[in-house]
Parts: sequence; C-alpha cells; structure tokens
Amino acid sequence: MSSFDFGQENDAQKEAVLATEGPVLMIAGPGTGKTFTLVKRLAYLVIEKGVKPSEIMVVTFTEKAGKELLTRIFNEFIKYDLNLNINEMYIGTFHSVCLRLLKENSEYAENDNKYRMLDAFEQTYLVCRNIECFNRLGGYSRHISGRGIWKQSLEICRYVNQMMEELVDVEAMEADADEDMRFLARLVKRYQELLERNGAIDFSSIQTKTYNMLMQHPEVLDKLQESIRYIMVDEYQDTNYIQEQLVFLLAGDKKNICVVGDDDQGMYRFRGATIRNILEFPSRFAEGECRVIHLDTNYRSEPGIIDFYNRWMENVDGIHLFNWDKYRYAKKIHAGKQPLLKGSSVYSCGGDSIENEKEELLQMARSLMVNGNVSNYNQIAFLFRSVRSEEATQIGAYLEANGIPVYSPRSDMFFERTEIKQILGCLIMCFASYMVDLKKNLFNHKISDRLRSYYIGCLKEALPLAKADPALMAYVDGVKQQIQGLKEESDFCLLDTSTG
Repeated sequence: MSSFDFGQENDAQKEAVLATEGPVLMIAGPGTGKTFTLVKRLAYLVIEKGVKPSEIMVVTFTEKAGKELLTRIFNEFIKYDLNLNINEMYIGTFHSVCLRLLKENSEYAENDNKYRMLDAFEQTYLVCRNIECFNRLGGYSRHISGRGIWKQSLEICRYVNQMMEELVDVEAMEADADEDMRFLARLVKRYQELLERNGAIDFSSIQTKTYNMLMQHPEVLDKLQESIRYIMVDEYQDTNYIQEQLVFLLAGDKKNICVVGDDDQGMYRFRGATIRNILEFPSRFAEGECRVIHLDTNYRSEPGIIDFYNRWMENVDGIHLFNWDKYRYAKKIHAGKQPLLKGSSVYSCGGDSIENEKEELLQMARSLMVNGNVSNYNQIAFLFRSVRSEEATQIGAYLEANGIPVYSPRSDMFFERTEIKQILGCLIMCFASYMVDLKKNLFNHKISDRLRSYYIGCLKEALPLAKADPALMAYVDGVKQQIQGLKEESDFCLLDTSTG
C-alpha cells in the first residue's frame, strides 16, 4: 500500500495527481487549489514513480510563481526526509527555462553568451534612442501612429515581439505583394540589426533562439526529449504560439504534457497569448487520448460570489448576449467553504444617473468599513471596462472628494496627482541649472512645450509646500548645494536625493 500523503485532496485533485502518463488538461477554476495540486503531483512523480528532479520541467507564468512552487515542493519533500537537489528541476517562466536550455547547450546556441539581456523597458529604450533607424522606412507614419517617440517605440516593440513569437517567415513577408506585410518585415529586420549592433537579446529572441536551436540541431532535441520526461505548464490559457510549439517539441513521442489553466481567465491576448492553445489542447492528440480533469471546488471565495459568477457566466446575468459554444469549457464552480460574512457578499448598486451611482458606491464603501468587512479602503477594488472612461474618472474624483483615496496608475492620471507633482517639483528644485533652463527654455536636448509646461506646474505645486516646511526646504537646499559642488564624475545619482 502506498505511503504517499495525499493530504486534504478532493477526488478531482487526486485524479490529477495520479494521472502521470500521457497528455492531461486540468481546467482549474479560481481558488480551486491549483498550486496545491501541482505540488502534490510533482511530489508523487518523485516519491512514488521514482522520477529524478532533472527529468521534470514546470513552466510558470511569473518568476514569483516559480519560486513559490520551488519553496512548497521543498517543504513537501522535507516531510518525507528526502535529500534531493530540486534546483535540478526545470522550473520557471518560459523565458528563464529557455535561457537555461540555451546556456546548457551553448555550443549550439549562436554564441549567445556575448549578448546582454534586455528587459521590456530596456528594449523600448533602445528602440527609442535609435528611432531614426525605423522612421526612415517607407510607410512609417502610415503604420506607426503613436504620439511621441516613446509611444512609437512601444508600438514597434509590440509588432516585433508578436511576429517573433508567432514564428513568422520574415523573408516570405518581405516578398509578399501586400505593402503592409513588406513594411512589417523591414521593421523586424531593422530591429534585429539594431540588437546585433548593440550586442543585445530580448525576451522574445530567447524563445525564438531556443526554438531554432531545437529545430536546427536534432541531436540537442533528442537529448532533451530523452532527459525531460514530464512537462507541466501553468496558466496555459496565457501561452502564445511559440510557447506551444516548444512544449510539444520537448515532450516528443512520450506526450507527458500536463497543462493547467482556466479559459475564463485568459487576459493576455495583447501580449500575443492565444486562448486557442487551451481550448484546442485535447484535439492535438488522438480521440480520447487526452484526459480532461476539472478542478471546480473553490476554497477561497464566499458562496454568494461563486453563485454570482456561475450565474453570470452561464447567461450573462440573464441577458443572453453571447453564446459560448466552442469558445469556453462548460463548467460550474462549487463552494468549498461555509460563508463567513453576515448577509450578502454580493452588492448591486447603481441608478438612473451617474450622480446616484457615485453616491451609492460611496455609501457602500463606507458601510464595508463601518461593518468591519474591510479594515482599510485599499481592500476595495472597483473594476471598469476602461479606467480612463468618464464614469471611472468621475467616480474616482467623487470618492477622493469625500475622503476615500483612489489609486489608479493605469488611468494615465497618476502624474496629475498633486502629491506626485509636488515630489517631482522638489526634485527639480535640487537642480539649479535645470530650473534656469526651464525658465528660459534653454536645453541641450529640447523638450516639448507640453512637458515644459508640466514641469513648471510641478514647481508651482512644490514651492508653497517647501516654503511651508522649513525642514523640507533645508533638505532640498542641502541636496542642491551638494549637486552644485560636484566638480568631476561622481557615483552620486538621482536616487540618492531620497536618502537622508
């Protein structure tokens, strides 16, 4: 009889742990113990099936999720007094796992050791600094519409990332009769030339180079298919085309692929993710070969919230606006705990005007605090179709006017907040020469009238604050004198103004 401890697993979770061979799709609804099940499945493979950690690959959506998984696996192994090096396990994001594969097979990986890694910001900044390489392309202004070179750079990066992750044939695109296709091909080529000149590699390139290595060097692929026996992919609904290709390549004929996700939680199409990967996963195999397991007991949310979710997803709250058909796995989430809150956990408020809606939302937030449902207003979140909409901005302004602070960084209003302008104004005050440049509009690198006007507005907000606070004024003056006293290169940087 097995000594493996399944813990408090329900039947569906136990089925997922025991389903070790062949393709498995776990449809894991919110709060259904997905990570708990993954940890138990990994432990079962090692403890009961005798699988070595180096023979397992687990791909997570974020580095944080990967580290959490490693910690929980380590704690699970401690219970069995096992002395295993779990760092041998391939655990991390697609990018980190691909980077490890490239390093372990560096002799086949186009000498990538000479490249420096760019994160998303560095990638955009590199394009921004070299925007003239792109804006000279014929048809640039017709295809790249962003206002300002930073937004144009973001747009360029979005295009090239998506095309590289879709494994497009750039040469075929360049020969296409469609002018749009030819422009995109030239854009990608210019970008690749820019990376090469700067000895850089970005996240998309990591995956592309890994794929090319596996395709161009069958001996590497054979070795990896032999050594990696089991593959698990978390948040499979957020994977893109190249990631799907990498998973199936590495799995080979063993087909020991377990993917976990929830088609209702696919949110990253703007990054190139395709919901098709999880919806069509079973069809990648012979009829009946892929086992589909539903984790549908929610241990996190109040029963009232779960009931509301089921009702909404089944019929869009009674309006029947959309027929899910083949675009969603049929599912119903069940409550796994007894209600903790008194009364309803789902509120409905609104009215025939925005004024009534604002007032009802204000009163609801206040009542949640008074009744002890929340201990801080930052435990309340409002979701809108767009945080820049008139409704969202009006509600945010109304709540703040009535003493409830609002945090909405993606509304593009963050830099309009008084406290942000005051902070920036105080920083500008630390640089006497820059204040002169602002006043006379004299810059080595000219800034736009709009940006200059904004900086002047920051100073107008900061000056009264500093004058009213002698300690703040003294601190700003001290930093200003320190900067003015610099005679040669120094390690002193802008962040140093926040210390002291």
